[in-house]
Amino acid sequence: MSWFQAVFDGFYKLRIWQQACFVTLFSVVAAEALTFVFYSIFFSERLLLDLMLTALITVVIAYPISYVFLRKTAMVAELAAELDLAATTDFLTGLRNRRDFMRIAGETINSTASSAGVVLIIDVDHFKRINDRFGHAEGDRVLVLIAEAIRQSVRTNDVCARIGGEEFAVFMPGADLPLARTICERIAITCRLVGCGASVEGISTTVSIGVAVHGPLQSLDEVIREADTMLYKAKQGGRDRFMHHAPRDIVA
Repeated sequence: MSWFQAVFDGFYKLRIWQQACFVTLFSVVAAEALTFVFYSIFFSERLLLDLMLTALITVVIAYPISYVFLRKTAMVAELAAELDLAATTDFLTGLRNRRDFMRIAGETINSTASSAGVVLIIDVDHFKRINDRFGHAEGDRVLVLIAEAIRQSVRTNDVCARIGGEEFAVFMPGADLPLARTICERIAITCRLVGCGASVEGISTTVSIGVAVHGPLQSLDEVIREADTMLYKAKQGGRDRFMHHAPRDIVA
């Protein structure tokens, strides 16, 4: 980062009124310099008075104009940040949405010649029963709690997303199968505790997980299809478990 960019970054971290003061100060200095040069040559006897008038006029004009302009600029920047967040975030859970998950995981996989990591596809077991018995509001609450359980179970650099309905995905860059198994066990345990924080007595809040390790030359779509296949096997095997290909299927 250049010093010029560093100065601008520091400037935009200031409050609006502080930014306006700096702009006004710069305007006053520039106006005074021009006034000094011009009047010292042609009207030296009026130099002091005109320097004072120049400073006063510049402050009166520059501060309100710069404040309004900077405030509008800040509002546009805030709106742009909100739109960017909305475009990449699942509104209910606060996790990344499917599109952003595919973008981040895809970029990592495309830039890696060897194994880029592990993909987990996670589905809440019997979620329709929760909606039917307790209503969609409580179902949404369960999804929020499941999302938080997943987020707390993974590493800080792992990418978590809600990719549709009661289905979630995790991309673990640089991970191998033993680490993925450890994370899956952690997710399974924390998700079982979600029922304690939600009013869903009589229904367990378990998840089934399909695990796929990215192999060389595999695309993201291929890895996700493999994880989906493993998820289906986990469901068929009795749910509340995670499964993968080699070396063997694992029950949580």
